[in-house]
Amino acid sequence: MPEKEEDPVEPPSGRIKVRIESLSDLVFGLALSIGSIGFLSNPPHSAFGLAKNVAFFGFSFAILVFTWLGYSRTMAFLSKEKESALTLNLILLFLVAIEPYLFYILVTAATDYFANIFSTAYALDVGAMFLVQAALARSVINENVAAMKSGKSHLNEVVLTRFRGVMITEAVIGAIYLLSALPIFWEVSTGIDKLRFVLWYSSFAIFVVIRIVRRPRSADQQTETQKVSKLSEKSSNQRAT
Repeated sequence: MPEKEEDPVEPPSGRIKVRIESLSDLVFGLALSIGSIGFLSNPPHSAFGLAKNVAFFGFSFAILVFTWLGYSRTMAFLSKEKESALTLNLILLFLVAIEPYLFYILVTAATDYFANIFSTAYALDVGAMFLVQAALARSVINENVAAMKSGKSHLNEVVLTRFRGVMITEAVIGAIYLLSALPIFWEVSTGIDKLRFVLWYSSFAIFVVIRIVRRPRSADQQTETQKVSKLSEKSSNQRAT
């Protein structure tokens, strides 16, 4: 009687990666939920107050969503689990988890003195988030270089160019937030707001501009999208098993 074939055992590194991605989805989801729940303790008393709270939440929401989108794309291409990548993942999750708290105490600060302290902490947190993202994107690029040298399968040039753009964008935005933590950017005011906050707002424009400038051609974009879809489907199947 033929022996029953054993089910293939997933490598430990693959299991760790799937669990990290599952944990990451949970942390990002909780961070988004906590961001909205935080404002329940400070309900608005006018239409202006409601609009202000929605705008505040929208800002925090955009930061977390941009981070999650970049993280999901990077993890889809990060093929093997390294100790450095695992460490970066855990650091990123911690920074994401405390983002709603830091943002809430910032928008509810009673005085300029506390607003300065809280906004400095928030700038350091978000800046570190984007720099960690840039480091993860760099890991994908390094893996691709190693694969090319060993003659193994590697990313096509379009995807690789996209990752270089992601790495540059996130490094620039991270540097802007870290730079904004300097005291001079709180002391200087513009016609719009504190210079620190103006730098934060400008990061969104920089993100859009760099993405547009480095956007691949339509045919290349379709190729990249198909590759990302296949990798995402493979990741989902691994989680299901």
